[in-house]
Amino acid sequence: MNVPVRILLATLTSIVLGTSAVGAEPASGPPVEVNAILSTTGAAAFIGNIEAKALQVLEAETNANGGIHGRPLHFSVLDDESNPQIDVQHANALAAKGVALFLGPNTPAGCFATSPIVEKTGPLSFCLNPFGHPTPGSYQFAPFPDSFQVAAANVRFFRERGLTRIAMINATDGSGRDSDLAFAAAFKLPENRSVTLVAQEHYGAGDVSVAAQLARIKAANPQAIVSYNTGAPFGTVLRGLFDAGMSLPVATSGGNANLRQVAEYAKFMPSELDFGAIISFAPGDADVPAVREQQVKMIDILKRAGLRPEAGFAAVWDAAALSINILQHVPLNPSREAAFAYLSKLQGWTGIDGVYNFNRYQQRGVGMDSVLMVRWDAATNSLVPASRGGGGKL
Repeated sequence: MNVPVRILLATLTSIVLGTSAVGAEPASGPPVEVNAILSTTGAAAFIGNIEAKALQVLEAETNANGGIHGRPLHFSVLDDESNPQIDVQHANALAAKGVALFLGPNTPAGCFATSPIVEKTGPLSFCLNPFGHPTPGSYQFAPFPDSFQVAAANVRFFRERGLTRIAMINATDGSGRDSDLAFAAAFKLPENRSVTLVAQEHYGAGDVSVAAQLARIKAANPQAIVSYNTGAPFGTVLRGLFDAGMSLPVATSGGNANLRQVAEYAKFMPSELDFGAIISFAPGDADVPAVREQQVKMIDILKRAGLRPEAGFAAVWDAAALSINILQHVPLNPSREAAFAYLSKLQGWTGIDGVYNFNRYQQRGVGMDSVLMVRWDAATNSLVPASRGGGGKL
């Protein structure tokens, strides 16, 4: 028997997003607005624009299947121009407006800048970056493994492959400083006693050369290199490594796992480039069947929209779906207190990055098991798993 397309779509979307029942009528009436502070221009636009596209897809899927209490959902994207000062302006304006929740920012600096505004009295916000560190019990959430867990998984990934002499080169910006702290903690873990940080160098995010720093790293004879800055600064490191003839395994932030950006690196790609990411960056291979099912459904939703999975979609997907879930389980025009109360107690909600439990993992919902080292496959121009969940050896 042929199932009507609209009914099939409703079934799929209700499972993925927790939306209305099968066969729900399309949403109508005044829209329910959810603001998202994203970098659609400036240095972080390479991922912010993909995140904005993901919101458009989720908005259409939700509205085709009942929306929010029968009303259409609308994601309103506020561009921060990759500038944390503008993040502060947007966050202050949304707080004054009395909104219950918003998505973003999507950069570490933006999350750090807005945290003091929202953490005590709201609105509830979703930092879209693992380098954000929301205060436990605060109104700021970050539905990713913490950057310290990403670092621990990355060191485990190297250690279990016998790569124990590690060098680091990070920029002096916010994400670079956080990476320094996260990896310092990872190196101190008892299981990493055999791992040595043989060199640690820094450079300015605007520098066009890191030749001197790489010369010192080369002299330390490392087996692998860690550089967790995103965008152009990381490109500077890769070019420097190529020019210095250093073809070592390189690990970097999942924020660099943008397919167009990675393709641009092909001319000076190291022998191995791994990304400290989350399990949805290589969707369809999750160990937990329920999570794998959600990933496959995300792939299908994107495919029907003429898109293919990549990091930007994965980075915002669960946060956006959680926002939709909250709004469907609280009254229309909810207070920020109601939104916070619902999310902070949520357990057993399955997304593309794990089965969320905000009692066990305050402010995040998922832990180190949701970290995945991924690698770019040039043949298919896609990301593939390089580790098991938590950084374990395949």
